[in-house]
Amino acid sequence: MLPRWLILTALAVLAACTSAPARKPPMGDPFVVAQDQALALGKVLAGIRLCEGVAWQMPLDEFIAVKRQRGLDDIQTAMIAAMTGAGEAQAEPDMLECSPDGAARRQAALTEMRAVW
Repeated sequence: MLPRWLILTALAVLAACTSAPARKPPMGDPFVVAQDQALALGKVLAGIRLCEGVAWQMPLDEFIAVKRQRGLDDIQTAMIAAMTGAGEAQAEPDMLECSPDGAARRQAALTEMRAVW
């Protein structure tokens, strides 16, 4: 026969495990989150492409690399890259302004985005 203290300890552990509070749900599916981020990034990249030429490639490469690290596979990554292009078509006029102020807005937007990638 098992000692009483061992049975009580096992019951206490079992009770603690079954009554543990539920964990918070994850922040979201990485692919779904990346879709929204890609559209927003595309809006900024449109202005960079228009006003600064090939400088748009570096932020896009950085974004894609981070998403690969977050677990997106090749197909998902390709879809995210395409969504970035779709975001370019939705660019707002303030992001397309080729002036020092426009460049500053684009850089500020990229800085904000990098914080949540």
